[in-house]
Amino acid sequence: MKVVDLRNIFANCNDQLIEISDNRIYYAEEKNEEGHNSLFLLEYNRITRRERILANYILDRPAFVPHFFSFSDVILLLLEDGSSHVELLAIDKITGEERHAVVLSLVGNFSECAALDESRIILFTEEDDSHAELFSEYRRLTGFARVALLFDLEEEAYYYLRDPRICNAAARDLVTYNLDGDQQLLVLQPHGDETEKWNCYRNRRWLGDHVNDNVWLCPLFDFIVSAKAGEKRVPLELILSAGTAGLVRYAGMNAESIYFRAKHFPSNDQRLCAVDKRTGKRQIVAQLNLRPDEQEGYFCIDTEDGRAYKIVDRGDYLEAVGVLNSSLHARYSKELGDFITCVEDRFIIARYILADEKDSFEFHSIFDCLTGEQQSYECACAVEGGTVVLY
Repeated sequence: MKVVDLRNIFANCNDQLIEISDNRIYYAEEKNEEGHNSLFLLEYNRITRRERILANYILDRPAFVPHFFSFSDVILLLLEDGSSHVELLAIDKITGEERHAVVLSLVGNFSECAALDESRIILFTEEDDSHAELFSEYRRLTGFARVALLFDLEEEAYYYLRDPRICNAAARDLVTYNLDGDQQLLVLQPHGDETEKWNCYRNRRWLGDHVNDNVWLCPLFDFIVSAKAGEKRVPLELILSAGTAGLVRYAGMNAESIYFRAKHFPSNDQRLCAVDKRTGKRQIVAQLNLRPDEQEGYFCIDTEDGRAYKIVDRGDYLEAVGVLNSSLHARYSKELGDFITCVEDRFIIARYILADEKDSFEFHSIFDCLTGEQQSYECACAVEGGTVVLY
């Protein structure tokens, strides 16, 4: 495990971590300089332990909110203030130069976004005062509350999306990943949150058995071609589904598999399933059920590496046991707080929040299961592979 301590570099609470790689860490910092709000894009070299400014911008609107998407060569930066005007930039990660910079005027106010690759992003907009009549007609014709559009930076062109599975999606439900050099698009279509799905099961007598959670998949190239052609249905393939009697929720992925948590309401049985990225084969890889003597317990799924742990309150201590891709079996103090993950099956990362009506303090601890040593820090923390970043 490698601990990178950036607490002295991160100057204030507006700092935002963007990417942790083997050699570099990218992050952003907002400052007020000479009466101007400025945004700095920074790089920390893990080998030389030096920081450099990659790019900086004066934010001419104080309400600007930045959104960052990091890819192999560029960082996409989208600036929005909830209005219909959005700035989108593609910044070279080596030179800091702008490969693209555009100002977009959207139909409706910006709602959220999801970057698909280095040059394409999906934007969602919602009704504003100036487009109220247009949105009313749009809802009447399509049933959609929001507008979804694909913007291509290379072409500087919009393409309005028509597929309800995309238009009704949340940005977080559009997940891309690389498979042998080709980008894939995973579209998650959960029916509300878990409480809502459970209520659907309780009321299945009136709702029927077809209130579904669906998971769709297709090559990103095929999606883009179809979207640009204006097709009403992009070529998504259904890979998982759960009706009214259960649920399926995305739980992360690693190089080989995509993981989903599946629950059957009648039996209260919960499992972790894996879909092989190459073959599409589905299998149950872990049981997520507590024994009668483990009622004070829960499961923690590491969404980045497809690991899962069972955390059980044993009275005087907490017990952590790996149930997927982990051989962890350790005891640690309750004082460390909530289990986050475990690095190298040895170092438990836990978080504790101390808050009152006025202030909130975040503490992270690293507990060595082999030696019993622990270190606690008042800071935020991020884990990527074998690297723990304190900031």
